Amino acid sequence: MQSSLLIVYLFFSVSVYTSVIRGKEILPKIDNGDVSPASLKSNYTEGDKLLYTCRHGYTSLGKIIYVCNKNQWVNIRDAKCSLKRCELPADIPNAHFVLMNGTDFVFGNTIKYICNEGYKMGSLIDTRTCLAGGWSNHLPQCEEVSCLPPATEGNVIVDGFSDYSSRFRYGHRVQFACDSPALKLVGLKEVTCQANGEWNGPLPTCEGATCKLEKISAGVSVFGVPERNAPMNYGHKLEFYCSNAEMVLRGRSEVTCSTGGSWSSPFPTCEEITCMEEELYNVKIVRGIPGKVPPYKPTHTLQFQCTHSSMTMLGLPSIKCRSDGTWSSPYPTCSVLGPCGPPPGIDFATLNAAPQENYKHGQQVQYTCSYLHTQEGNPRAVCHQGTWYTNLKCLRNYMYKCAHKINLKYILLLSIVSCTLT
Repeated sequence: MQSSLLIVYLFFSVSVYTSVIRGKEILPKIDNGDVSPASLKSNYTEGDKLLYTCRHGYTSLGKIIYVCNKNQWVNIRDAKCSLKRCELPADIPNAHFVLMNGTDFVFGNTIKYICNEGYKMGSLIDTRTCLAGGWSNHLPQCEEVSCLPPATEGNVIVDGFSDYSSRFRYGHRVQFACDSPALKLVGLKEVTCQANGEWNGPLPTCEGATCKLEKISAGVSVFGVPERNAPMNYGHKLEFYCSNAEMVLRGRSEVTCSTGGSWSSPFPTCEEITCMEEELYNVKIVRGIPGKVPPYKPTHTLQFQCTHSSMTMLGLPSIKCRSDGTWSSPYPTCSVLGPCGPPPGIDFATLNAAPQENYKHGQQVQYTCSYLHTQEGNPRAVCHQGTWYTNLKCLRNYMYKCAHKINLKYILLLSIVSCTLT
């Protein structure tokens, strides 16, 4: 009987031992979490639980619990510790933010606020870090950039604002000029307020305006250049002429040192006197003295002819280049001109030849006044571009004797008379 009791006791002791887990070193380890102090003890038996808490900056979606089951720990929730998240960062006017590290708004990551162009950071701290309790620091502020009024010298006129004490915002432009035409602006004519609150360049000054002697073209003589390269101030004048009588001055014969130290017009040049070659319209140059090709110098003569015999020339068939570089007459042109119909009738006049149905441009007909009529004007009519032209008139002519020896001459078509003494 005693031996039986001993066997039962030994079996029970082994069963209890195998269901007990000893020592902290065999407890499960999780990332970023530790066993809750309340769950720690020397021995664990079947069914005991371990509760884990996440470390600072970490959190879990649910409780992390391990259960002792058949001599091993089993995670019954499959939860884990992850970095705490912060709310979406707040926006501020005229700025945007960027992540300085990481890719999400979680514990330990920092964002930086950057002011938009034309604004500057008005706060000492422009960053916020995601902490266990939320974002650190207060929201920063961005202020509008402005430039100080340009401090210019007395002779400089500033344009581009209505009130000198007003703010010059980012992008604002001001222009400069000198208060006298005898002064020249040295430096930028315009500056712009930049994003850093500074003007984009040094401010200009005004100094006495002087003009530089530009290159004189070949054949040009100039009068008025000061000796020893003395400065030519505002109002100084230069006169130009050609040293060769066979050349002509192209440009102004007189230029003046004007506003800002610039000349009133470009310096002239001297060119050989020639007549310009013009475009030909249905005409050709048949002869040239001394030749048919340019350059055409003074006394050069050109003779023209229509390209087709059916055309009529409008203009002179020969022109000459004059001493001032102009032609004696414009280039002629040729065209096919419309015909004229029968000649017009003229009172108290008859045609010398039977009329035709059509007449070419330039054709003429002749009239004769009737008996006892006097011719006034040209007896010919000319067909010109489809129209007849004539100034002929035939006036009735009778002689009467007045009682007191006065001749009465009937000179007009109407019954208007004049008496002249005989």
